[in-house]
Amino acid sequence: MLDHAAIEYDPQDDPLPRLGCGRYGIYFTPKPNTALAAFSRSWFGHAGAGSTLHAFSGAGLSTHGGAKVPAMPGHYPGLNAVLKAPFALRRGKGPEALKNRLKSFAKRRAPVATGPLALTREGRFLVLRPEAPNAALEWLSVQCVSGFDGFADDAQPAERDALEVSLNPYQRLLLESFGDANVMSEFRFSLRLTGPMEPDHIERVAEALSPVLEHICAEGIEIDALSLLGDPGGRSPLRLLKRYPLAG
Repeated sequence: MLDHAAIEYDPQDDPLPRLGCGRYGIYFTPKPNTALAAFSRSWFGHAGAGSTLHAFSGAGLSTHGGAKVPAMPGHYPGLNAVLKAPFALRRGKGPEALKNRLKSFAKRRAPVATGPLALTREGRFLVLRPEAPNAALEWLSVQCVSGFDGFADDAQPAERDALEVSLNPYQRLLLESFGDANVMSEFRFSLRLTGPMEPDHIERVAEALSPVLEHICAEGIEIDALSLLGDPGGRSPLRLLKRYPLAG
């Protein structure tokens, strides 16, 4: 059974920013007071301490003894999906300008339903991902990447060169065109649940989580807002600064 003892925090009306942020990213995070948010709060409740909070007694996933589920170092300690990867602000672009742009951007775009989700592997990670391709979700991702390109400082040449080594020609073209290789047909909406694990460990965790997430996976979720995440003072992990409802 999931542990719902933690108090949910909704920063919807928080000022931006309370602390100076070195980098920003545009994400989806669960809407407060939903089943997905309750699961996220329980599963990631202790992520900041170095491991996820997995209140399960079966499959060796109990908090006391058994296998630990690795957290995601350097990331937001909660369920999230990347729509525009973290970026440093371009010179002359401040956080207030970014805030205002994201607010107006979200107002002009409609929520997107994912359809049913699948609990599946993504490399060495366990993720939730739509079962079927979703053109509306892919298009939202492209808009988030291209619509905020003017706010992002260009990647340093050394960083870009290192990234290009692992890309195929099409991905390199996307990187040159959008500043991100994971867009359009390369985009995969996914809610990552764990840090890297060995295949047999992934199977054990998936077996334990499957009944817990059965209803959420069957119903799917609605991408109802865009979340602005940042790393205060240039330090990890990212923190949720504000959710901007999609209202188009």
